[in-house]
Amino acid sequence: MSSHDNGIGMFPQLLGVSQFLENHPAVMDVKFYDKAGATKADVSKWEQANTPFVLPDDLLSFLAISDGFLLKWNISLSRSLPQSIGNTHINPLSQITRHDDGTLEEGKVAFTIDNTPTMFGRVCLVFDKATPTVSTFWFQSLDCTWHYISKSYTDYFRLLIMHLGLPGWCYTFTDTALPSVTEEWFSFLSPERYHIDLLRGDRHTSSKKPALMDLDKISEYLDKGLFNSGNASSSNTGSGATEEKVDRKRKK
Repeated sequence: MSSHDNGIGMFPQLLGVSQFLENHPAVMDVKFYDKAGATKADVSKWEQANTPFVLPDDLLSFLAISDGFLLKWNISLSRSLPQSIGNTHINPLSQITRHDDGTLEEGKVAFTIDNTPTMFGRVCLVFDKATPTVSTFWFQSLDCTWHYISKSYTDYFRLLIMHLGLPGWCYTFTDTALPSVTEEWFSFLSPERYHIDLLRGDRHTSSKKPALMDLDKISEYLDKGLFNSGNASSSNTGSGATEEKVDRKRKK
């Protein structure tokens, strides 16, 4: 199976991220976990269990190719032991579950997209009960406040891969500064894209129309191949009925 037949090929920019990581001298052990896609029966079962809410088309298209997503990588400087830093993750359909802790405004319903520990919070798909077919993506930080990220899964996924799955990257959408480790590694690994975050200006508050990162600018950076380092060729991942791990270890 070629890389464009699985989850890594749904958004071409992801292939560039993978190549960038594999070619960075400080990055090692880039691992992409390939999963079979969710079936129509799986989607129907989810929608029956969570009626009247309907997942957005772009998310369903992604899950049909790869039911969940995980791209991990380590970093090593000089002779230091490798540190696990990157964790780009999307929950499988079975784990996109309702999250209700009483902190959302009345009439809103949230479903968890990612609550791995390195998020320092959780990313949720949020619906208004009055419009159960329309959803947006929000980040709930550790203080239980909610912060708008994007209007679509496509936009969220672009932001996710742009930030390389660094710990707590969603804090760029809050009034709280990025975790220091994230800021340091992001500025080291990708100073150009880190600069985009610095240019955002006002941080998101409780406004329903927050100041957003310029997604057109992000796409411009991605489309120009600024994730690429050198002339790396596309890396293939193997297929499997459930999950197959691809381990690309850099030779020293």
